[in-house]
Amino acid sequence: MKIAVIGAGRMGAALGRLWAKAGHAVVLCDVRPIEELEALAREIGHGTRAAHAQEAVADSDVILLAVPWASIRDALARCGSLAGKVVIDVINPHKSDFSDLEIGFTTSASEEIAKLAPGAKVCKALNTLPSPVFNLPECKVSGMKVSGFYCGDDEQAKQIVAQLVSDAGFDPVDCGPLSSARYLEAAGMLLIRIVVALKASPELALTLVRQDKPCC
Repeated sequence: MKIAVIGAGRMGAALGRLWAKAGHAVVLCDVRPIEELEALAREIGHGTRAAHAQEAVADSDVILLAVPWASIRDALARCGSLAGKVVIDVINPHKSDFSDLEIGFTTSASEEIAKLAPGAKVCKALNTLPSPVFNLPECKVSGMKVSGFYCGDDEQAKQIVAQLVSDAGFDPVDCGPLSSARYLEAAGMLLIRIVVALKASPELALTLVRQDKPCC
């Protein structure tokens, strides 16, 4: 799979690294100088490269949006048309001081992105995982494989996202339509409060515990 990572910060770089290691063709895009991205791409290896956003998007099947919520309009403008692309949104639309969400419950970052990018197959995924979790051995917390929640309105796109969630090392959990992003973003905000306000370790995750077979 060809994946363009828009926003090569902690989250974007960590996911790009995991997907490149799993054999996907990853290209990094950011507002930083291209020389810095090229250095990061060399460090990640596995054929990872750097490019400007519009070039990367045109040549990719999947687009990862991993920019701050305040930067989303600029990021989408740099990408050009996303029509027909599978777009994975990992953004939690929190305020700059991490005190609360900018939007929520009647809409979500993912739903607003879908409005701003007509024709894109937008899915929410992996936003409930703090970035340090991506750097743990096998992405496991206390030895446990953790849930990678995702949602979206396009079933084919969701199948692709589920596979990428699995390829990154997480247990894919389908949360239904894109409107479920409202609740995933609230869950993401809960973890932010636990980490920022209560100063807990960021190496934590929400996990859905399931039985393989019915209990009775």
